[in-house]
Amino acid sequence: MTDCTRGRVDEPLNIKEYGSAALNLKAPKKAKSTGQSIAIIGGGPGGLSAAWQLGLKGHKVDLYEASDKIGGKLEMCIPRERLPKKILDKELSRFAELGVKVHVKFPVDKKKFEKIYADHDIVVVAVGAHEGRVIPFPGHEDVVAGIDYLKEVNFGKPKNLTGKKVVVIGAGNVGMDIACQAYDHGAASVIAVDVQKPASFGKEQEMAKAKGTEILFPKVTEKYDAKAKKLFFKDGTSIDADMVIISIGEKPVLDFLPQSVNTERGYITVNDLGQTSDVKVFAIGDATKPGLVTHAIGQGKVAADVINAQLMNTDYAPEERRAIPYERIKTQYYEVCRFDNKFSAKKEADRCMSCGSCRDCGMCVETCYYGAITRKKLPNKSFEYVVDESKCIGCGFCAGICPCGVWEMKENV
Repeated sequence: MTDCTRGRVDEPLNIKEYGSAALNLKAPKKAKSTGQSIAIIGGGPGGLSAAWQLGLKGHKVDLYEASDKIGGKLEMCIPRERLPKKILDKELSRFAELGVKVHVKFPVDKKKFEKIYADHDIVVVAVGAHEGRVIPFPGHEDVVAGIDYLKEVNFGKPKNLTGKKVVVIGAGNVGMDIACQAYDHGAASVIAVDVQKPASFGKEQEMAKAKGTEILFPKVTEKYDAKAKKLFFKDGTSIDADMVIISIGEKPVLDFLPQSVNTERGYITVNDLGQTSDVKVFAIGDATKPGLVTHAIGQGKVAADVINAQLMNTDYAPEERRAIPYERIKTQYYEVCRFDNKFSAKKEADRCMSCGSCRDCGMCVETCYYGAITRKKLPNKSFEYVVDESKCIGCGFCAGICPCGVWEMKENV
């Protein structure tokens, strides 16, 4: 919503309300069975995304998850106030509707991987990164891993921090989540330190600062004295710390992989399509490199499309979407779609300025006096607007009225 183009006119699209509206929708109807089987190891955002897309395409999908429920960091780490349990549980329930076979409490080792590999046409590794990174400074054994702290909170077993002075090493967005949770569970103060300018931004940092979080940088940790309750830095300074939580990222556990799957610096090496060095194995999400939940979800969709093409012996054609520069967007079209405090999915869709149905408004077709522009349906159920150069007189009406700036006028040579 922060980057929504509509926000430049009045208010951004209400994605939060759209998410709530989705609770009332049934799972889409999946395609006819293909007879192909795919195993997905890891039930986090990336694995769920791939499972959803492949299930819709009619493939048999087995989803293997080490913990007792699917969801990964969505379930374990994201604060409930940002991702309500009711919404998450409903979204996760849709996988059963789609026919994805979920195997929980199923940690995969070398022997299990060999069987999974033999029993399926394709294997997708989406185990995420759940082992907290630590800095081996003196006293690091008394420091709590950030991912473990967030899991404790979400599983209803938070540490009592009443009156405690908490220091978070790492001021990224996860560090800000930790700071907020620490305050919510009684901390008297929270200071986040980082070796560089904080990577946190947007709502996460705003919420943490609003609760009282102080951010200090650059600060390089030298040691932690748990008895003295002090954290020392290499610049000679120190701060009081009843509890220190470290949040400098996580790394994946990949000891189950065979030698046919290459890794580098602790991550699986893949190309842009998620393909590994083994033609039968794909990898996505934090198992390949650190990223956001949205990155993992996107990679899951790309990998699913590639896998589907590979199994069905068709060519993979990536979907291309060209971003339209803000300065080319015409706001006049949207004057009739003014902001209304009462949410309606249809009205909200009409307010969208560049990334939805507005690119299919048909205004260019209606405006072209000579009928030089036509809308053509394509075999893949998409569409395109085509110009007949023999009819076009270069009046520019289409470029002038297009709300998204899609049309361009070029000089004849």
